[in-house]
Amino acid sequence: MSTIKKDLNTRQWKLYKYLKQHKGEWKKLDDVIAETNLYNNSGGYRLLKADIRALKNSEVIQTVLSTDTSKGVKLATKKEYAEYSKRRWKAIIKMIELQRHQDKKAGLDGQYRLVFNQEKPVIESFVKEAGA
Repeated sequence: MSTIKKDLNTRQWKLYKYLKQHKGEWKKLDDVIAETNLYNNSGGYRLLKADIRALKNSEVIQTVLSTDTSKGVKLATKKEYAEYSKRRWKAIIKMIELQRHQDKKAGLDGQYRLVFNQEKPVIESFVKEAGA
């Protein structure tokens, strides 16, 4: 199953055109909403974020978009993307390592271990459910 979206709607094309007109500039989401008249204020942020994701996932749009929660959105330069990609992969690897550690703990549940002082002889990885 592919998550790459091949078709963009008219609003998403207009957003892309707007970003191309402002290439090199960070545009805050508030500014995009105010300047494009494509989104209303009530559900506009959610819709705008979905449109940005659609542009990022599009096979038709070949330009890479940079997004930053404090700066906004813009068409990325090669240098900006390299820095973003490095940070993102570092975060992904950290998340995978944490999940691996949690899975290891979960896998030890119920196993016996050597007891030296006041440790429990059986590893309890989970709390007991109420009523159990």
